[in-house]
Amino acid sequence: MSTVPLPPGLSASALDAALAAFERIVGGEHVHRDDALVAEFADPYGYQPENPYRPSAVVQPGSVEEIQAIVVAAAEHGVPIWTNSQGRNNGYGGGAPRVNGSVVVNLRRMNRILEVDEELGYAVLEPGVTFFDLYNHLRENGYKLWADVPDIGWGSVIGNALDHGYGYTPYGDHASQLCGIEVVLPSGELLRTGMGGLPESRTWHLQKRGFGPSLDPLFMQSNLGIVVQAGVWLMPQPEVWRANYVYLDEEHQIGALIDALRPLMVSGVINHRVSIANLLARAPSMSRRADWYQGEGPIPPEVLKRMSEETGWAAWNARIGFYGSNAVVDAQLETLREAVKDVPGARLVSRKYAGDVAREDVEGPDELLAGIPSMHHLNLLKWFGTETGGHIGYAPIAPLRGGDADTLMGLMKEQVAKHGLDFAMAFALQPRSMYLIALIFFDSAEKDMVRRAWDLTESLVREAGALGYGEYRSHLNFMDLVGDQFSFNDHVQRRVLTTIKDALDPAGVLSPGKQGIWPRAARTEKEAR
Repeated sequence: MSTVPLPPGLSASALDAALAAFERIVGGEHVHRDDALVAEFADPYGYQPENPYRPSAVVQPGSVEEIQAIVVAAAEHGVPIWTNSQGRNNGYGGGAPRVNGSVVVNLRRMNRILEVDEELGYAVLEPGVTFFDLYNHLRENGYKLWADVPDIGWGSVIGNALDHGYGYTPYGDHASQLCGIEVVLPSGELLRTGMGGLPESRTWHLQKRGFGPSLDPLFMQSNLGIVVQAGVWLMPQPEVWRANYVYLDEEHQIGALIDALRPLMVSGVINHRVSIANLLARAPSMSRRADWYQGEGPIPPEVLKRMSEETGWAAWNARIGFYGSNAVVDAQLETLREAVKDVPGARLVSRKYAGDVAREDVEGPDELLAGIPSMHHLNLLKWFGTETGGHIGYAPIAPLRGGDADTLMGLMKEQVAKHGLDFAMAFALQPRSMYLIALIFFDSAEKDMVRRAWDLTESLVREAGALGYGEYRSHLNFMDLVGDQFSFNDHVQRRVLTTIKDALDPAGVLSPGKQGIWPRAARTEKEAR
């Protein structure tokens, strides 16, 4: 008997008819059912026998025209489609759909780099282009441009930006580096945003706002259209750059460090996101849990102390980059040294590189500061010594104050102790706010551990929301719950978005439920229950 899930309210014959229509559009070889590729688009870290987020099929279009035809056919057949670029948003559900049985529209085949302009510092990409693809293209063709990269380089440049991803150079706010996007609307129409609305526009990828309201943000973390290409701003290669690290041996010192760095962030001396990672965001890449502790519950403080001593990683590890001329980066280093000199126990280490340094001459921890993609971060998932390691991402936003860091740390430690799990975390500092990026570890083959991780995440969302800390990004399972926290004026924000959703996608088939935005029919069904 087939285990392929069906979309809600859709019969097997109706799904077959929709897939036959998709085959006529893209060719039978690009429509996949009940095979290894389809399995790849389930939540990779879900407890598989009960995984509620699985596609019925995967369709891989190769052109804008094919995507236009797919969305029209999906509306005609009433089949929900879930779009992703690479489908590797692991920790947040991967490439899985929010509605079980949806057809995944995966854009890996659309992987062309359409243009690179070195003089003005931008590229035009399709959504299947990965960070590795772009990095290699720039290097192989001698462009003196850098693309900012996240922790893992296998993902889509555009997909990561649309989901508000970030990296570590001055161009690290990936959503802010998009300029001019092309979108297929649920009607099948093609939209160009901003200055792209002008035929033969000369500034589409140079000027973010055009005439009238800006539409670009509506298609980020969105189910209002499918982005099929975008301009991405790139960073000019600097003369030199520095990789700077501030180490703290005591966990309670984090607030003091954040307060010391805040003036440098607000003034622009530090002009990129600073990552301050805890010990368990570093040590698992070089060891396994059983090497240190085999008991139940979170790793005890005395074991963490020994782990720090033996691995060389501190309780907190701040990574800060400086870019520009020799004089500029050296002056920035002295400013940083002065700023942290009164933080108890702070240790500062700095390394300088030429802007054109070869990849093999960059220390491993420094690569991300130079826009060099890697896969090192996946080693964290080997923490349990199995091939089934997983995590859930939890990421609230707080003011850039040490006191808020202490509050969130207290909440994390209280809830983690209650649920008996390990977690890695980092504070990602911006000029006036900061993200807490937490990875809650578990073995996805252990049903009880997965359940505890989900329960922990739910508790964190509710407790932090009540304190005024909302998430910027969410696992599929918690999208509705996270959206519920944004409840000002009877959820007016969500009501506005659902009004737009109903207007653009009356059939309600494009990524229903993404970010808690449901089409009218689904809302009516929920209310009836």
